[in-house]
Amino acid sequence: MSIDQGYIDRVYGQLTKMDVQLDADPIEFGPSRLNLKTSEVRGHLSKTERIFMEVSHNLQKIKRGLLIKQTEYNIEQTQLIANDPHVRSGRSQKEREALAGTRLVHIQSKINDLTLKSHDLEDLITVIKAKRTDLKDLQGRLRDQLKLCQEQIALGQRWGTKTMRSSDFDNKPEKKPEVDALDSLLESTASAPSKTLPEMNIPPVQVENISLEDVGTNTDDIDLDALLEDWSN
Repeated sequence: MSIDQGYIDRVYGQLTKMDVQLDADPIEFGPSRLNLKTSEVRGHLSKTERIFMEVSHNLQKIKRGLLIKQTEYNIEQTQLIANDPHVRSGRSQKEREALAGTRLVHIQSKINDLTLKSHDLEDLITVIKAKRTDLKDLQGRLRDQLKLCQEQIALGQRWGTKTMRSSDFDNKPEKKPEVDALDSLLESTASAPSKTLPEMNIPPVQVENISLEDVGTNTDDIDLDALLEDWSN
């Protein structure tokens, strides 16, 4: 596997996603919720151990390759100092080593690359260990929550009535589109200023007193007895 910046970023991304939020009062959700979080933390710990083994294996291979290249460089440098006329022309040992180094640039470049990868993997292992410690701390806190729940049950408290499915623990209910539309309509209606009659330009209605004589109806022609009989029938 190629050890580059992309590999380092992927490992950091995997470690960042390993997070579990603990409940402030776990007894209100019942034992299923607590069991789910315990299982999640255990899964994260197992995955962290696999990442740790993978990175440690890669670090071992990098260090082995680095040691081989360093040995190869030392052997090549010694041969050049002993046999190469150009290198032997140096006045001092430091100068001859510098002249030999110019002939071994390709090996030195590989050594530098392996050294950089070794430092990156060592830093990554430090972060993995810190994440493993954090997950173990979460695991211990879940055990403490279980003990507290058991003590509360012993005191007479019961498991909560919030029976939510495991897939809905962190999901909030969504509003229907019809409810959202109705809420927005009510809000806009409540926020709109009410208009008075002058603002709406409605002319006032003039109501005049109209008597029966103006209508042309003669009250003497009304038979009250006949009306009462019609209502009774």
